Amino acid sequence: MATKTTGVEFKRFYSDIKYWPEKGDTYHEDVAYKVNGQDLPDDQDPGNVADGDEVTIEGGIVMNSPLYKEGSEPSVEAYFKRWKKEQTTTTFVVECDLTKIESIQAAIKAAGGRIVK
Repeated sequence: MATKTTGVEFKRFYSDIKYWPEKGDTYHEDVAYKVNGQDLPDDQDPGNVADGDEVTIEGGIVMNSPLYKEGSEPSVEAYFKRWKKEQTTTTFVVECDLTKIESIQAAIKAAGGRIVK
């Protein structure tokens, strides 16, 4: 089963040092990514997706995570879902009529949101 997220959330996941420690050997294998429905080529850095892209994570396995015991390696999808449950914010893409953009942005800000570009 595939897991979908936005480009901005995907990049936040991969930059979280709790899940991907800088001084560690946590890595993943055999994961497939799709960006806006298209397979991401193996030679393309997944971190170069646009914030508004739709990223699909399929399969894979996370090795040497400090969050799991050896022998119980999670799939990359499960790892992402665990990360997502810990988050206190979320991101989403909004589509609207161009004539209403200012009022929609104002409503988001008034409700305590932040516009991510």
